[in-house]
Amino acid sequence: MLGMEFKLNRERIEEQEELSYEDCIYTLDEYFKKYGFDTYEEGDARRYLGHDHPDDLAMLGIIRSHLIKTKWFMENLRYWYLLDSDDNDDPNDFNYEDILSTLIRRNKLKWLDPKNIKPKEGITAF
Repeated sequence: MLGMEFKLNRERIEEQEELSYEDCIYTLDEYFKKYGFDTYEEGDARRYLGHDHPDDLAMLGIIRSHLIKTKWFMENLRYWYLLDSDDNDDPNDFNYEDILSTLIRRNKLKWLDPKNIKPKEGITAF
C-alpha cells in the first residue's frame, strides 16, 4: 500500500490572517480524495492511503509535484513522508521516505526555512 503522511504547523498557520488550519486541511483532504486516496487522522498529522491500485504511485507523483509548488503547504510543514508497505507482510507496516530531506538534498527548496521542519517522533529518516 502506498500513501503520504504529513503534519502542518497549526500555530504558524493560525498566526496568518489569510489562512485557517481547517481550510488547509479541507483543501488537502479534497485534493487527495480527487486522486482516490482515503484520509486518516494520525494525531495532529494527516495520512492519505491508496487502495493498492496500479496507478497509486503515479497519482502520488502528481500530488507531490503539485504540493511542492503550493507555497502555503510547503511553508507550514512540520514533516512529510511517502509511505510504502509493498515489501512488508503487514499492509499497515510502512517504510517512511522523507520527502523534505530528499528535496533539500537536491537543492529544490532553497527558499524553505528548515527551522520549521521537525521529523515525526520515532522516525529517523532525516
